[in-house]
Amino acid sequence: MRATCEIVADLKDGKEVPYEELKIACLVQSSIIFFYQQDTKNLLKGGIAADLVEQMNYTDDKTSSKKLGYPSWYWNAIKKDPIEWLGASHIPGTSEYDQHYKLSKSLYEKFANKNDDK
Repeated sequence: MRATCEIVADLKDGKEVPYEELKIACLVQSSIIFFYQQDTKNLLKGGIAADLVEQMNYTDDKTSSKKLGYPSWYWNAIKKDPIEWLGASHIPGTSEYDQHYKLSKSLYEKFANKNDDK
């Protein structure tokens, strides 16, 4: 599959994009938003949390830019094949995803039911 940035570029150029590519690119974009949210939260906290984000995400000059706010994980997310970057456990419809989802749902229900009793 093409890189996420290529899929998005075609969308911006008004080109037709196959549904499967669009679906996977949306999942990557959703993950990117989540990771940015987590990084922003930690950067705003300051201290050790901010230092860790900076050291983990902005040390590789080839894949990150503090000036532009591009962490290495972002570079990888947009440049790699989105299926490869996400991994099967994060793609709905795969057996890995179904297994992961079933376990997560079971844990959630167990936790929710336990708290309902109190």
